[in-house]
Amino acid sequence: MYKIVVNIKFKLVSKSEGETKKIAERVVKEFILEKNRCLVFLKGELGSGKTTFVRFALESLGIGEDKFKGSPTFTIVNEYENNIYHIDLYRIKSMDELIESGIYDYFEREGIFFVEWPEILHDKPNLLLEFKELGDSVREIYVYSS
Repeated sequence: MYKIVVNIKFKLVSKSEGETKKIAERVVKEFILEKNRCLVFLKGELGSGKTTFVRFALESLGIGEDKFKGSPTFTIVNEYENNIYHIDLYRIKSMDELIESGIYDYFEREGIFFVEWPEILHDKPNLLLEFKELGDSVREIYVYSS
């Protein structure tokens, strides 16, 4: 389990995919765009909007929707151009599995890493996004920065 001491930068409420897209654009612009390396953790229950957020963040980073590969739940990592990675650790249950998956080899690179289900990692993210589903497509998104 990782420990992160941060301040809330902001809390936003999304009532639609369109609003989530605007939030993703804002987060990319304010926290990710100018970095050579950025580790972004996404926390939240199944269906809380993490993968949708990543899709829109990728779009803001120049990865068209037609190139979005979906959730990497089974492949663990989806690689995109410009050293952008979408990682899903949902199925990783032990530190041995994590090491065998090669995730740490990716983290040695420069790039932008969107990591869903990061609880098993001992790394400190540059950015932590926490999603809370409130029902009827309404979500709170908390944005923390280290």
